Amino acid sequence: MQSGNELPNDRRAEYFGQCAVMILNALRQEGDADPFSEVTSVDLSTETEPGHEGIYDQALSNALAAIVAAEWPGEEANGQGRVHFARVLLKVIVEKIPPDPTTGLCVIPDRDADVRSRWEKENRMPEGFWDTRIDVGLLTTALDVSGQARHGSGTGRLQRRHVQALLALDRHPTLRTLHGAQSDRDDERAQDEDARSADHARALLELIGDEEATRRAESAENPNEYHSKHNPDGHDFEECPVCGYETFCVQGLDMWGRVGFGQCVVCSYRRSPRVADQEGFDEHHAWLMGKG
Repeated sequence: MQSGNELPNDRRAEYFGQCAVMILNALRQEGDADPFSEVTSVDLSTETEPGHEGIYDQALSNALAAIVAAEWPGEEANGQGRVHFARVLLKVIVEKIPPDPTTGLCVIPDRDADVRSRWEKENRMPEGFWDTRIDVGLLTTALDVSGQARHGSGTGRLQRRHVQALLALDRHPTLRTLHGAQSDRDDERAQDEDARSADHARALLELIGDEEATRRAESAENPNEYHSKHNPDGHDFEECPVCGYETFCVQGLDMWGRVGFGQCVVCSYRRSPRVADQEGFDEHHAWLMGKG
């Protein structure tokens, strides 16, 4: 965090989301249906990779500063305007909201509960779903653990339960940036993978030469060809954006039905569903603008 108190809360929320997602991705399992869901006791032994301690502290410091500044303006900084360290911010929260004697959690009620839309009220989440539950004890322990690694006094391996306590802060209305940060990161990763796939395809084309590429294109058979009876969900070949042959095997379409994802049977270029959605959205948006 910057020194002083000039960093606005939306930037703190942004930093929190970006840092938290970096750690979250390091813990995601291939079978995780929802990486933001509560974890079971089986997962509690999962540890972050070395180096995530500093990222964790940055995420926590920004989140706590944003929450305290929103709930109790001015309490996030000292008399000289310097933002308190995370450990001090946790003490401020405990002073303002004593922990529940049963759960040990400091609970900040959902301030938007009375102004939610009609749809939200009719399809409401369980009572207290959007309350912010701050596990001060666990977050303080996480700071102790991360400090060991940062100061060279131990391994300091954070566990998944420490990360879940951090992610729980995202319920506060001044944050709520995790899903957006995760989506941005997934989009970036998908674009990087798409670029690598295109590079590999061009390298293969250079290796086999034009004659072999043409031979492959002329003899190519579509394993997913449309047939009204036997394969009504299939698709005809489309032109590959890399090699230019009409040998791109479409396995499905983006959510607007405009761009196919799949793989070329000549150059092996692969387009993922996420990239197809991105390109499909661009085409759909251009179409809407044209109608206007």
